[in-house]
Amino acid sequence: MHRGLIIGWLLLALAAPAGAQEQKGLDLSAPAAPEKPRTPPQAAEVAPLDLGQPPSQEPATPRAAAASTAAAPGGTLFGERDVALGDRVKAVQRKGVLKRGRFELAPLLSLSVNDAFYQKVGGGLRLAYSLQDSFAIAARGSYYTPMRADNGRVGKLAFQSQLLTSQLYGQAMLDGVWSPIYGKAAFLGDSIVHFDLFVLAGFGAAWSATSDAPRSEGPHPAAELGGGVRFYPKEWLAFEVGLAATFYPDQPIVSVPATIQKVFVANLGVSFFFPTSYEYVYPQ
Repeated sequence: MHRGLIIGWLLLALAAPAGAQEQKGLDLSAPAAPEKPRTPPQAAEVAPLDLGQPPSQEPATPRAAAASTAAAPGGTLFGERDVALGDRVKAVQRKGVLKRGRFELAPLLSLSVNDAFYQKVGGGLRLAYSLQDSFAIAARGSYYTPMRADNGRVGKLAFQSQLLTSQLYGQAMLDGVWSPIYGKAAFLGDSIVHFDLFVLAGFGAAWSATSDAPRSEGPHPAAELGGGVRFYPKEWLAFEVGLAATFYPDQPIVSVPATIQKVFVANLGVSFFFPTSYEYVYPQ
């Protein structure tokens, strides 16, 4: 009886630790923090868009950064936009004289330069209208007085020679005048004189000694080519120096075939422009 009671207590003592191992231990850690209620996401603030300067696609270099933050003489900062604007604005003086849509009236003094036997001195008048600032249509009439030079007198007296030279009396020409080069030059210190270079070409008629009696051949067809320079001290006034060559067929002696006569004439002229004033019109 006592032996069975002791065995029962031993079995009970051995079963107690096994039961304790199956039970969960105590949780001594801190309790979990309560979750905060989630708030709806707010819209991100959008920076104002700067329309004055396009965004740069490349990283700024030290030189560009220095240029963008350079200081102006007044102490204010200017950026790349100001530098680019300064590169586009050029200080170019406007053209001093405009001729488009204006008339030109020019008296001329002429003197032949290539005839050794007959010196031709004369004058003329030119009326022109400028279709463009660099192109004009001109009508010109000239009259010449042939004067026998010393070489002609010597040839007639000493050698009894015939002078196969055409005596040009006058001409009427229709020319196109092109002024491709325009410039300005300093004159007498601080004065600025504007000038342009021009070339002309045209056709018309020429009258010589054979055009009148007794031959009475009438006017000869003629062509003209020349050029020169004009100076503009005023917007309505110009001085001109030029050289023109006139070509026309003529037969001074009946027994000799006709040839192409070439007369080179130096011209001095003064041009007056109408209207005398004008206004600049800038494109929008």
